[in-house]
Amino acid sequence: MVSTLMQAREFKNSWRIYREDHDCPYWKHPEEVVEIQNRNLAQQVDLVAKYHPYYRELFAEHGLEAGDIRNLEDLERVPLTRKRDYLEKPMDFRLSPRQISPRDILYEVTYTTGVTTGEPAPFFNTTHDMFAGALQMRRMCEIAWMTPEDIILNLFPFGIAPHIGFYRTMWFCAAAGMRNVFAFTGSGFPEFPVHNSMHRAIDLAETCMASVISGIGSYERRFLREARRQGRGLSNLRIVMALGEAVPRRMRDDMREMLTEMGARDIFINNAFGFTEMQGAMPECVEYGGSHNPSPELYFLEVVDGDTGRRKPEGESGALAVTHLNRRGTVLLRYLLGDIGIVDYGVCPNCGRSGGRLVVKEGGTYTAHSSELLEINGVRIDPVSLNDELCDIKGLEEYQVVITGGDSSDSRSHDKLVVRIAPASGFNVGSLKQEIARRVKRAVDISPRVEAVPIGEIYDINASLKVQRLVDARGGQDPDHVIR
Repeated sequence: MVSTLMQAREFKNSWRIYREDHDCPYWKHPEEVVEIQNRNLAQQVDLVAKYHPYYRELFAEHGLEAGDIRNLEDLERVPLTRKRDYLEKPMDFRLSPRQISPRDILYEVTYTTGVTTGEPAPFFNTTHDMFAGALQMRRMCEIAWMTPEDIILNLFPFGIAPHIGFYRTMWFCAAAGMRNVFAFTGSGFPEFPVHNSMHRAIDLAETCMASVISGIGSYERRFLREARRQGRGLSNLRIVMALGEAVPRRMRDDMREMLTEMGARDIFINNAFGFTEMQGAMPECVEYGGSHNPSPELYFLEVVDGDTGRRKPEGESGALAVTHLNRRGTVLLRYLLGDIGIVDYGVCPNCGRSGGRLVVKEGGTYTAHSSELLEINGVRIDPVSLNDELCDIKGLEEYQVVITGGDSSDSRSHDKLVVRIAPASGFNVGSLKQEIARRVKRAVDISPRVEAVPIGEIYDINASLKVQRLVDARGGQDPDHVIR
């Protein structure tokens, strides 16, 4: 899909549900957006100083008062919040007003998607947050070129813990007036057999003539591979909302090729950047054109030095931190997401929107997990290059790269790179191992050991929505780096 500034405006004005959003901030000048953010931040900090258990204590510890933080520049005085702070006491991150108004009523609880360091952490939404989130979802749909006439197939699993993938797909469909068809996939729950197989999900995609699918990128690719193998027709499909993980260029090309073979045309593979702490996703306006903040009046994303907390100059890469500007449930200030990225606050050259957008780093992806910035025997592992090499290999269902430690009693023993693979049925495992070893060597100049394992040993849908692609098994892991 190719966008121009005129086409983006015309699209907004052609649909009443978008046209009537007169105060949408991302269509304003960047300076006007900052004014809105400053005003909302001051009001948010006033509430935090009165009613937020964690930040009240933090402010007292650092000699801060609400009056010290009136704008985005002042925000730099607030220490960074790390995942371990939140995971240790998630209840302390809820606003606790003395008197409950209708907007403070607890409406919904979602959870972080990973359980690497323990149980998923709850994230609380009040009535205020759900109404704000509905408008956020509608604006996300506008940026991503979805219309009230679209039919969405929700491919997120119906999992054990409520997560934003499954439930926010419901909400963005509702907010834009689209039809939502539930694939209801997942690993199953024997006592209550309500889940569908991938085969059933493919049936639904074909019979309901889905025009959009929404799910984890790697699952969507497996879904499309199986649909192609079965000779299905998905000619109505025009948008793939590929969420939950980075989808590099080769992976997009592979998905586009499969869809083209099944009759689809002008396919937009939208690798939106989403996270629980935003309760939604930052979609692309065009592929690789920037991951847009759909509600800059609710969220401020900044790039910081993860050690000192100093904000980096615009255009520099660094640790991503989010600040809530207008929330009533769980509230976070300068919260480190565990990702490395670049934010541009100017006007997007593709669509004309402002409000902040992540820009492509390399390989067609927007961020890298800080947990993936690892070294093995003095060699830096580049996760983007590694993923780009492996993501489009035919016959590879899933993979995981594991760094293991050497023998501590042998000074000549080195760390090792192990690639665990789940081969697709019918493919030669020996040839697949050779191809993977060759590509890994090309990407990171290290010869790996390749092991074939059942897919359940790589990806347990009951434990996480997505595969943890790069695992450092040489020692304990910091929760700041493994849960998102």
